[in-house]
Amino acid sequence: MKKQSKPSNQFIFTVYAEDKRGLIGQLMVFFNRRYYDVHSLNVARTDISDLVMLTIEATVPAEEVFTLQEKLKKIIEVHSVTATPGEVGLKKTGFYRLSVEALDESLWQLMQKYGATLSSLDKDSLVINKTGYDKDLAELYSLLDGPSLLGFCKSALILEQSLVPFEQLHKVIMEEYEPATLTD
Repeated sequence: MKKQSKPSNQFIFTVYAEDKRGLIGQLMVFFNRRYYDVHSLNVARTDISDLVMLTIEATVPAEEVFTLQEKLKKIIEVHSVTATPGEVGLKKTGFYRLSVEALDESLWQLMQKYGATLSSLDKDSLVINKTGYDKDLAELYSLLDGPSLLGFCKSALILEQSLVPFEQLHKVIMEEYEPATLTD
């Protein structure tokens, strides 16, 4: 008899950690061991020296999210981990490579309608990009799909604001690096 699968949801894990070699591998071990699908991974520098923010978009059973967060927090370099439901709908950027023959009035109108911009143009192809939600990127893809569409790729999540309030993160870091006080 086949094992019944647990319902899984998409979550966005935001990890603030020290920038050390092998950190991504350590984090991914926890996702790979349980066969969680990782949809995107993004690493960004922060304004705090040697601190990076990793954003991991993954499908994880809802009842296992807390346990996964706690395991990730045990990695020495990790300062904080938050999990946000993926339904929040964070933006990504889609890049559409088209043959130069597609460049006509209807393409310009489509770009204007969907808020896409011309990113590059050479003698054989052009690249347009659009920032938006997965649904919007897929809708534009379906309209561009055909012999003129030469390629497509999508970025990892683009955070318009931090998912962890800076004050909360600053407190965690200051507590960790606060020199021990001596008592008599």
